[in-house]
Amino acid sequence: MLFRKLFTLTLAFIFTFGCAVALPQFSAAAPPWGHPVFGPGKDRVAAAVDEDVYEGTDEDVDEEDDQDVGEEEQENIYEEEQEIDQGPAWARDEHPSLKGLRIAYQNVVRNGASPRARERLQMLIQARTVEEAVYGLEDIVGDNETLEEVTGDEEVREALLGEANRLREEVRQQFREAKEKAWALKKLGRVQARLGDRLAAEDTLIQAAALAPEDKAVYGEINELYAGMEIPEMPVFIKGKKVDFDVPPQVKNGRTLVPLRKFAESLGCTVDWDPVKKQVVFVQGTKKVVLGIREKTAAVNGRKVALDVPAQVLNGRTLVPLRFVGESLDAQVDYYNESSMIVVN
Repeated sequence: MLFRKLFTLTLAFIFTFGCAVALPQFSAAAPPWGHPVFGPGKDRVAAAVDEDVYEGTDEDVDEEDDQDVGEEEQENIYEEEQEIDQGPAWARDEHPSLKGLRIAYQNVVRNGASPRARERLQMLIQARTVEEAVYGLEDIVGDNETLEEVTGDEEVREALLGEANRLREEVRQQFREAKEKAWALKKLGRVQARLGDRLAAEDTLIQAAALAPEDKAVYGEINELYAGMEIPEMPVFIKGKKVDFDVPPQVKNGRTLVPLRKFAESLGCTVDWDPVKKQVVFVQGTKKVVLGIREKTAAVNGRKVALDVPAQVLNGRTLVPLRFVGESLDAQVDYYNESSMIVVN
């Protein structure tokens, strides 16, 4: 009889101990971002309540539910819930820069930004494709009022630039067609420029020009960028590529002169030098252009043409009039007055 009582008491103790210790451990085992089968469930909501919202009794909750909560408080509660650990990136399908955007949104709300600015930043956070994210950034910087509100905070500006840089890499990897890449890079370059990172914007837009050399909208963005920068020499783009000359382009009597060898290579034509006659000969297809050093006339397929500024030698380099040679070889030459940029296609 005594043995049976001891056995019963032992079983009761084990059962009680199991309820007190084992069950809480089991419930805590579910990851905070949700059960892999049943989804987020109550665990995440309970964590938010326990940590940030509720510290009283059930009666306290009922009383608080009856109170009016202001718009700013609602936004803060929402953001606190959003910041709860949702697990690794693979579990929530997030990119690394999303955390920075979420923090940026909190700052925007805290700074009292307009509903329009908050909505646009939310749309960027919720973007699920590269295209949607590119459009989201473009919307933010395309509106001056929104741009001023979101970039007044340096942390927000850095988060947006981080997203632009991430998207640039995604475009390079995901987009196959050159025109698609150029389209996205053109927009991202404009975003970077408006957010104040002009060096990154220049690099992005130069890539866009190389992919779409005849897209004048790209050069328009580059022109606007260079117009606000101090650049050491006149920028020249030939067939979409920015050309770095060993001797900077020179302007004589309103005409731009450039080193002939690099110019010819960039155009894809052949060039010869006649040391006896001191003449430069360009050949491309059926076109032949002959210029003499310091001679005021040139020959295009044998026809004499007057020059405003002749070819000349500077620091051991022969310089030729860019527009005359380019157009004589059937290239289109555009000059952008705001930045003094020249584009040849």
